[in-house]
Amino acid sequence: MPVLHDGATFEEFAEYVLERREAVPLTELEELYERHLRLKSVTVSTGQGYQSILPPDEQGLTKREREAKVFAEATATGRNIDKLPGKVEF
Repeated sequence: MPVLHDGATFEEFAEYVLERREAVPLTELEELYERHLRLKSVTVSTGQGYQSILPPDEQGLTKREREAKVFAEATATGRNIDKLPGKVEF
């Protein structure tokens, strides 16, 4: 079964749909095409761009691990760090 390519025009999309369903009103075709375009525009961010700007020793660490590393480094240098009251979620 052929699959509709990503850059399909409305005419190609309409032909593709009409091959599978016999009679589809024009308004429904237009709505389906708009939905098709929106679904094709969805992107998923994995955070790799942000990870690449971190120092090499922090790349691949989670936010909690980075926080623990910074906290450990600060206390190792003799700084006294008190956490703020309340729970902070990332």
